[in-house]
Amino acid sequence: MKIDLGYIGAIAARNSAKMPSIHEIKNPLAGKQVEVILNGQAYKLTISDEIKQVQDMMAMTVEEFFQKDINVQNADPSDIFSYRPQDQWLVFSQYLHESKYFDSLNDEELKKIESILQHITDGMDSLAKYTGINLFGIKKQQPNSYEAHLELASSTAALQHFSDTFLSGDVKTGFDQLIQDYVRHNTKKAMNYKSVEEIFIAARAKIRPLNAPLTYQQSRELSMTNKLGKTVYTDEEIESIIQNYQEMFKSIQNEEDLSAVLVKAKEQLLSFVTKGISPKDIDYQLARDFVAERADDTIKRIENYWKMIWQGKQLLNNDVQR
Repeated sequence: MKIDLGYIGAIAARNSAKMPSIHEIKNPLAGKQVEVILNGQAYKLTISDEIKQVQDMMAMTVEEFFQKDINVQNADPSDIFSYRPQDQWLVFSQYLHESKYFDSLNDEELKKIESILQHITDGMDSLAKYTGINLFGIKKQQPNSYEAHLELASSTAALQHFSDTFLSGDVKTGFDQLIQDYVRHNTKKAMNYKSVEEIFIAARAKIRPLNAPLTYQQSRELSMTNKLGKTVYTDEEIESIIQNYQEMFKSIQNEEDLSAVLVKAKEQLLSFVTKGISPKDIDYQLARDFVAERADDTIKRIENYWKMIWQGKQLLNNDVQR
């Protein structure tokens, strides 16, 4: 598969196919003559049957626009997702579009399927640096590294569940290969990722505390975040926690499974992030609450897109029954 920089979604592609080519747009005055006075002399001119002004306005195509994107200019030809780091769902959508999967869906079904893909990849899309063109991003708050680990495992399993639910045959085989490409691209990002907040907390933890007056609450929070900031994780530990999450999310088949997995995954996440603080430490529960509050947005988003898959399946089943 080759990335199509002019592709901005199946709905846009479908709408574009319904519109006439720019070369087919006719001027309603085409063929008519008008009289023009130039230097005191009268001339008769025939209006062209093409609207040149519109052609000039459309001189830059969508593809040419995206070619100017810094992410495209720095993309790795062997990594298709590096061309769309902030909108990875477009890669999956382009594949399904070119595979003719969308042809049998009506507009409502198509929008639902694309929305599912968009929500699934949005968490990992948010790890991309805030540079380049981002037309479709949903998540605005930057996640922390421990959220990225959870999101990588969940989004991978959700994409596979999407494939198992909606696809079959050669289309499914190609989609499953794209999932593996997605995993390779995002694993590299997740392994080395740190949020701005995490970088700040780690840097502050290395500084000798100033003799500045602090409230009791401020003192407690500083003590707790310093302990989090000093905690170090090896690559092996990060790989292990991601693998643990992956095994959990692979087992999901229904909403009951999802609820149980999210509870278990959240507990593992809290244990992982607070591993450097003893349960007997006065700051232990404060640290767990601090991390839980930050991970809450990611957990809710994960729950939402898994439910969207089942809702999409129900929508397609209802239309088949009709």
